[in-house]
Amino acid sequence: MPDPLADTVISALAEVKHVATERISIDSTFAELGVDSLDAITLLFELENRLEIVIPDEAAKSARSVRDIVEGLRALIARGPAGPASPPVPGSL
Repeated sequence: MPDPLADTVISALAEVKHVATERISIDSTFAELGVDSLDAITLLFELENRLEIVIPDEAAKSARSVRDIVEGLRALIARGPAGPASPPVPGSL
């Protein structure tokens, strides 16, 4: 079954590492792909732009594979945007 989020991550990683998407799978580790800390930062910025989200630094530090990134993004997206739980009451500011 196609996974658009995994495809987005793989596509972004392929662009960052300048490799064919066929060389990257959901089970690829960053070590296998030669992803260094600069690549990881570049990947996070690319994913933030493509998905129009903000990825917290602490969430990114533990990622070691494509699957880690996909699962982390899925959880982040499921939580929704950060912000107040309810809109402010008019005249309360």
